Amino acid sequence: MKKKVISVLLAATMIGGLLAGCGSGSGSDSKTEDGKTKIRFLSAMELVDEDMIEAFEKENPDIEVDFDYVDSGNYSAKFAALASSNEVPDVFWTQAGYYCDQINEGLLLDISEYLDGDNYEGDATWRDTYVPALLENLQSIVQSGCGEMDSYDYGVPFTMTTVAVMYDKAMYEKLGLSVPETWDAFMANCEAIKEAGYTPLSVQSNTCIDWLPRLFWDQFCRDEIEEEGKSFENGEMTFQSESVQKGLETYKEIWDKGYLPENFMTSDLDTTAQLFLQGELAQVLIAPDKLEYIMDNAPDTMELGTYVLPGIDGLPSRTLGGASNIFAVSADTENPDAAVKLVQYLTSKTNFTTDEGLKYSSSGLVNVERDPALDEILAGYNAAAENGFCPETFVPVTVSTEIKTAFQEDLIPNYLLGQVSLEDMTTELQDIYNTYLEDKE
Repeated sequence: MKKKVISVLLAATMIGGLLAGCGSGSGSDSKTEDGKTKIRFLSAMELVDEDMIEAFEKENPDIEVDFDYVDSGNYSAKFAALASSNEVPDVFWTQAGYYCDQINEGLLLDISEYLDGDNYEGDATWRDTYVPALLENLQSIVQSGCGEMDSYDYGVPFTMTTVAVMYDKAMYEKLGLSVPETWDAFMANCEAIKEAGYTPLSVQSNTCIDWLPRLFWDQFCRDEIEEEGKSFENGEMTFQSESVQKGLETYKEIWDKGYLPENFMTSDLDTTAQLFLQGELAQVLIAPDKLEYIMDNAPDTMELGTYVLPGIDGLPSRTLGGASNIFAVSADTENPDAAVKLVQYLTSKTNFTTDEGLKYSSSGLVNVERDPALDEILAGYNAAAENGFCPETFVPVTVSTEIKTAFQEDLIPNYLLGQVSLEDMTTELQDIYNTYLEDKE
């Protein structure tokens, strides 16, 4: 499985430039000249920057962190190259589509013993500092992707992610619109926005173009999976199931109506933010940790708000996210205590109450206070979390690196553009998923 995943990623991506400056792996010299413990850290989280690392090093002068940031669009190729060279960093960011593969490949350290010990501040058990539902969400990802295991503790969540629609209240008022409470009202708003000459909707970047079908599937497939007990693993649900296809058909309908921008499949976060700030894009489905640039650069003519995307099939609208961003420790690290200390700091109350860049983020920790002034803009995110989270692998397009990459980078663009039929798309997804099941055995 490890060799297969890595080879697929390497074949799919040009990685030469990504490896420049990588340094050596977790098996390299782990002490600096002045005797500090040296650990390597690879992250694709924009919220984690040099200032945060410097704050950690100041509090922990015996540890030096070699910090390497890579954007999420290039993460899989870089990590695959490092893993194939046995140079997995001591600490690294990951997500559900990679996480289970990495556990199955033996790349991640079981940190259950640390979770049952002290937290970063030393005033509570580390495990108990999390909102219980958040750790349960992460554990369910592992159980779904890896099966029954003695431990499900191979990483910890960084922030409690939710997704909401950000919109310009001034544009809504100009067009005589109100926040939609039903899917029909949402679509009517999109049509009115389009007729007025604006682009109705986008997602925060092209790495998130699977968000809409996953939200649709949580509505269309919920009864079959949660009430009737059908599953993809036993074959009672497939990508050819009517409810799964309905989610994809609806997605293409939105594209065909012109409700999404022309650069939808290629737009990065900065491009999407600029479209929104320039008044060309009316609404963007976005996570709270991506708000800072928009909030800091919004013109005076904009008045921003957020709301929950209504459920397309009328069910309570659950949100994507939960433990979607994860920090983990390499199974081969020579310095597990130092590596875990960094992860504890990144996910600590200390970090979330002192780092300015985290002010729009929900920490997922208990007893962390937030500026009341932020409550209004974050109201949509709070409401989105009230009904809980879509199971990460509900329809298993994120269950492995291979299927996630194929779905996002190949099948979705070609399907929306009419170059791949619905039948061919779902057949290919099923073939990749069947191979994944075979490799698990």
